[in-house]
Amino acid sequence: MLSQVRPRARFSLLDLSAIGARLRSATITIVAIGVVAVAVVLAAWINAQALRTSERVSQSIEIRERAERFLGHMRDAETGQRGYLLTGDSAYLEPFTSGRAAALPELDALDKLVTEDVAQKERVARAREETLQKLGELDATVALVKAGRQSEALARMRNGSGVAAMEALRASVQQLQLAENIRLVALSRNEARRRLWASVGIVVALAGLAFAAWQQLRTRQRRSALLAGSNAQLELIVGERTRQLESERLRIEALLRDVNHRVGNNLAMVSALLNVQSRQTREPAVRNALAQAQSRIQAIAAGQRRLRLDIETDEIDARPYMEDLLDEIGKAAEGRRIDIELVMDAIRLPGRDAVSFVVIVNELVTNAIKHAFPGDMAGKIVIRFDQVEIDGAPGLAMTIEDNGVGMPTEVESKGLGQTVIASLLRSMRAKMVSEPLEPGTERPGCRVTLTFPKRD
Repeated sequence: MLSQVRPRARFSLLDLSAIGARLRSATITIVAIGVVAVAVVLAAWINAQALRTSERVSQSIEIRERAERFLGHMRDAETGQRGYLLTGDSAYLEPFTSGRAAALPELDALDKLVTEDVAQKERVARAREETLQKLGELDATVALVKAGRQSEALARMRNGSGVAAMEALRASVQQLQLAENIRLVALSRNEARRRLWASVGIVVALAGLAFAAWQQLRTRQRRSALLAGSNAQLELIVGERTRQLESERLRIEALLRDVNHRVGNNLAMVSALLNVQSRQTREPAVRNALAQAQSRIQAIAAGQRRLRLDIETDEIDARPYMEDLLDEIGKAAEGRRIDIELVMDAIRLPGRDAVSFVVIVNELVTNAIKHAFPGDMAGKIVIRFDQVEIDGAPGLAMTIEDNGVGMPTEVESKGLGQTVIASLLRSMRAKMVSEPLEPGTERPGCRVTLTFPKRD
């Protein structure tokens, strides 16, 4: 019971530790998100306040400029009035007329700009009363001059009421501009204070983000250290298991090679028994049949002994396999001037068909040695393997060529070798085509082409 309870307690502690780590990570993430949200809100608020301050500053500057332009129009009107009174020259009426016409519209625009400021609106209203009084005085004196009463107009101008009205108007405009100057100073101070607090907030937010990032980095480092330890243990386990599997694979391959070699030896023993039997018989037909059977069994035995099967892919390397087979066949043709050549790239054959290829090559090459080069004729046999496409699918083409006397025009009967080849081709869904190598020549030769589609 104790051995069953302790692992559960250990696993529960590990689970609690993992849950605590996840909670800490989640808390750090939430804090980081909160800090970012506060920074975003603070930035939006700073932007909104900056836009509002910019609008108010622009408004104050425009109020000052319009007040100055209004006062300039009144000065132009007064200057034109005085010049006309003193000289009687109507040319001075032009600045008087333009200044008088532009003063009131400028004052109206100024009144619209100070709509939300009660004190400024009162100052504009007082300036309007003073403007109307001053314009009334200017219009009256100009009218007197136009009526030929220039002395009376000059006396009225020297009376001083017009000067006092102009001074009062200047004072009102100065108060209006002074109020806007004070407002601009206040806006500047508020903006500086807001920027200071915004900077402090941004610094605090960045410090919070840095702290959250540091905590997150520490958590990741801890996880990385734990993961590295776990990976190291897993690598040790996997490496040990891999070594065991590799050792097992090598053992299985060795057993498989031993089995193939034993099968080949057994077949060789059967071939030897057939050889003994053929020597003891006196019938030439029986001796010939036993010799052919012995040759075929010997070829299969040689192929079985040299079978090096890849247990992972169930395939063999075709070139060394075929080279060993052709060496065995060449030994049977010793003393004859016949060259056997193998032409092929790196091709792999399916393990289940390896012996079938051995039988087919053995039958065709042996048949060429026997019939293509009668007597002591010299010649050459070429065996080719190529990867091709058959009906859009990958396949294998095998070609056996000889430069011998060619195929006979009539075949008396179908021998055992042809029957064996036909049976193997049906099982492998392959096709065979025979044709002269060089038709119309003294030695037309023969080319046998076999195509093997890839089987699942």
